[in-house]
Amino acid sequence: MMKKIISLFLLIHSINALQAQDPLLISGPMVGFAEHRSALIWIEVSQDVKTASIRYWEKDNTEFYYEMDAKGNYGNPYNPIKFELVKLKTNTLYQYEIMLNNKTIPFPLAKTFKTKEVWEGRKPAPDFSFMMGSCANIRDGVTDNPADDFTPDAGILSTMANLKTDFMLWLGDNLYFRESDYSSVAGMRYRYSTQRKNFDLQDLLCSRPNYAIWDDHDYGPNDSNRYFELKAASQQIFKDYWGNKSYGEPDNEGIYSKFSWSDCDFFLTDDRSFRSPNQIKDSLSGKPNCDKKYFGDRQLSWLKNSLLSSRATFKFIAVGNEVINPMSDKESMRRYSCEFNELMAFIAQYKIEGIIFLTGDRHFSEVCAWQPKGMYKLYDICSSSISSKPVDITGKPEMNNTYRVPNTLVMVNNFSILNISGEGVERKIKMIALDKKGEVKSSLEISAKELKFK
Repeated sequence: MMKKIISLFLLIHSINALQAQDPLLISGPMVGFAEHRSALIWIEVSQDVKTASIRYWEKDNTEFYYEMDAKGNYGNPYNPIKFELVKLKTNTLYQYEIMLNNKTIPFPLAKTFKTKEVWEGRKPAPDFSFMMGSCANIRDGVTDNPADDFTPDAGILSTMANLKTDFMLWLGDNLYFRESDYSSVAGMRYRYSTQRKNFDLQDLLCSRPNYAIWDDHDYGPNDSNRYFELKAASQQIFKDYWGNKSYGEPDNEGIYSKFSWSDCDFFLTDDRSFRSPNQIKDSLSGKPNCDKKYFGDRQLSWLKNSLLSSRATFKFIAVGNEVINPMSDKESMRRYSCEFNELMAFIAQYKIEGIIFLTGDRHFSEVCAWQPKGMYKLYDICSSSISSKPVDITGKPEMNNTYRVPNTLVMVNNFSILNISGEGVERKIKMIALDKKGEVKSSLEISAKELKFK
């Protein structure tokens, strides 16, 4: 009975909050990337909006502020808008307000963001934490298929929003296109716009910077690849609704990019735009089939050279699928053995230290570890699922996966928080996976010393 009362309270809370929101503002604000002197704020506005602007100032200093207008094509059925704020001071907390049709828009959630501090050559690398997760399927009550694999509510998003971290990393399947969505550009935009209206999601998105990659369900159909006929449109919609600092390369369209936080680099990969169909044979005549692509030649070259240039203590590679787990299904990068072997050989050849894979997709969480010959132990931290129906692998062969770090399997809705702390050689990662009540379901520590060549 108590659970029903709590669920009803959360529902009423969400409805009342949204009713309090001005009809000109469809959803948002969301904080995208945050750098030393720039940050991105995202909103979506109604067709009735003719002008949109933002006013921002140092917290509690309302006497001096900046104001900027948004450039955009107003009056469309879907109107995502981005403000890339400039003239910011480093390591400073800012407040802001949105004005639509020259009217300040009230919103029940706090609107703040903080710029990065300059620490290099001045002090030890700052400690920080980030939240991550994948597979966030939310009911809309209109186009839901009875077979859709979501849990009854998305209350876990409220738990996530109320926990403090420096940023959120979305690891793919951040929404789930239905059949009526991925059949058209309008359908995909409908899904993004509809999901962003969820109040608990908005609470999370406005509370800290957000970075994102995708997997198949927020790219196109299940297990989709580079031959999805609406690939270009899907890429554009992803860019319209997320706030990463960059996307792909000028001559290689995709959503891959990189950002840094303290002494860590984050490599956001694109596991769909250049991917071959899973059905292509992984080996021919006993040798890896190099015509079977996962990242594609250009993105793989970008990743290798970016890793080579990195001086980060920890190099986090975010991928929509698990990478090193040999027992996962056909969606694992390891099933694309030519590119997998090429990446592992490159890491070993150039002795690139500090690599951690951050992955999603599986509808359960786990940490896998594997030590290739002549290398340090590689870790793959899989965080799944936020609100999609969890998968129970009890009794299945993968339950006894010897690559899995003991006591890291979580088969309920969950997300992860990674805390980076310590100085110099004592720098370490502490990972915890939490359920929708915020209770810790698994934990693991990884030290920087472990991720070095001997």
